[in-house]
Order: sequence, then structure tokens, then C-alpha cells
Amino acid sequence: MVAPNQASSGGDFTVVTLPDTQYYAAAHPEILDAQISWIAREAAAQNVAFVLHEGDIVDADEPRQWARAAGSLHVLDGVVPYVLSMGNHDYARGDRVITRRTLVDRYFPPPSTGLYEPGRIENRYQILPAPGGPWLVISLEFGPRDGVLDWADRVARRYAALPAIVVTHAYLASDDARFDHVGHPEQLFGPHRYLDDSVAGSVNDGEEIWRKLVARNDNILFVLCGHDLGDGVGRLESVRPDGTTVHQILANYQMQPLGGGGYLRLLQFSPADRRVRVRTYSPYLDRFKTDPDNDFHLAY
Repeated sequence: MVAPNQASSGGDFTVVTLPDTQYYAAAHPEILDAQISWIAREAAAQNVAFVLHEGDIVDADEPRQWARAAGSLHVLDGVVPYVLSMGNHDYARGDRVITRRTLVDRYFPPPSTGLYEPGRIENRYQILPAPGGPWLVISLEFGPRDGVLDWADRVARRYAALPAIVVTHAYLASDDARFDHVGHPEQLFGPHRYLDDSVAGSVNDGEEIWRKLVARNDNILFVLCGHDLGDGVGRLESVRPDGTTVHQILANYQMQPLGGGGYLRLLQFSPADRRVRVRTYSPYLDRFKTDPDNDFHLAY
């Protein structure tokens, strides 16, 4: 098996991101098993600090698929911390639109702290250890409500001294622009198309998340997402009014053969150099994507 570059002993570490796994839960559980088994096996060698799921854990909110996903992901329990983000397919469907109902909490019992709502895991913050110091990770529901963004803003400000990552399912589109139902109504997969936003503030897309949360907090260094069905990748570097920079990165391979072929992202951090190399690797196929959209460096 090909092994990605191992983290050095000088404080480098890896963050693994899992793009949409919905088709693995629905039809190819062996691929999700291969991804998770590889992470567990390589966690020490790659110095994996934590794993971030970018949403659409399952293809439909039904017990069979949640049981498959949980059976795989719980292999990481006690091995490496992992954070779940909720996608549109992780919620039950109502009349024409998705609802906020989900079975996720039955299969991934919420902790007692760090939650926006007690007993619901889809909006959560965690402080996760990593070489060079801890990181704040905030996971947000699909199309987060205004109350959720207010809560996330308070969390980011409370821990302003920590570098932060926001992970949410729908934020950046494959046109390298944030979802924006006002400025880019032609975008096909924005959250306002999926949720009933008849109540003001009940849905926020990427541009709204940017204005209400990311642009206000200079410790947010990365926003990671999946969801968009275009070419599966996107990247945007934005400068806040105070001059600080945030990297926004989309990855979603679900429309490729085998529901994505098992490709995941390896964010290989070098705190000494303030750089991260992003690589794309499939443990199932034992193969890298080496094109510039899938193998690149960023300063942070």
C-alpha cells in the first residue's frame, strides 16, 4: 500500500477530512470501512490529530444506513477524535423540503458539553489537541439557523486565542464562490433550496455564514465543506476587513465511480512553517489524486 508522507517528528500533524460518504453508507459500506480502517491503522504514523466529516454521512435518514456508518466510524473511538457535520441527506425529508429531524443522535450519542442544543450533536464545538497547541473546531448544521450562528460567534470569541476550523456541509460551491442565494441565484445546491426559510433567519448559506460568523472572527483560519455536485472541488481565499485571511475548501467526490472511490483529504500541517499541504488519497483504491485541484499547499 502506498503511504502518504509521514509527519515529521518536528511537530507536524495531519487532519483527515471525509467528504460525503452517503453512497458508501447506502451501497458500498466496504469503502467507508476501508477509509476508517486506514485512519485507525495510520493514526500514529501520520500523527493524525483529528478527523472531520464534511456531512452527508448517509444517503437517507434511515436506521440501516446509520447503523452502517456508525459501525465504521466508531472504530475511531479511543483512537483519534472525530467531528461530524450534518448534511442535507442526514435529515428526514418532509413535504418537498428536508426537516431538522434526524436519527444521528441515536447512533452518535451527544456529549453533555459543547452543544448548541442539549441532546443534539449537529452543532458542537470542541477543543482538540495538536502539536503546536490546541485547535477550536466548530461544526454547524446544514444551512445553520441565525441562533446557531450567534452561538458559534460567541464560541469563536470566547476562544479567540485558539486557531479555529469551521466545518459545515454547504458553504462553498464548485465555482469557487460561496453559496449566495441573492448574489448567485443560479447556484443549484444552496441551502435555501432545501429548507423552508419562510421564517426569517431559519436558513443561512455560505455568504451569510461568512458575514455573520467567519468575517467577524480572525481566529477562524479554515472553513471546510462538501455537498456541491459540480466537479467535486473548490477553493477560495478571502481577506477579512482586518486584513486576516481564511481558506475555504470544498471536497466532494460522490459523483465519481463507486460513489467517490474512497477519496479523503489529508491536511498535513507544519506549524513551524505555518503551511499545510492538502493531499487527496483513497485507501480503498490505494491511489492519490495529483492534479493541482487535489494536491496543493497553503500558508496559514
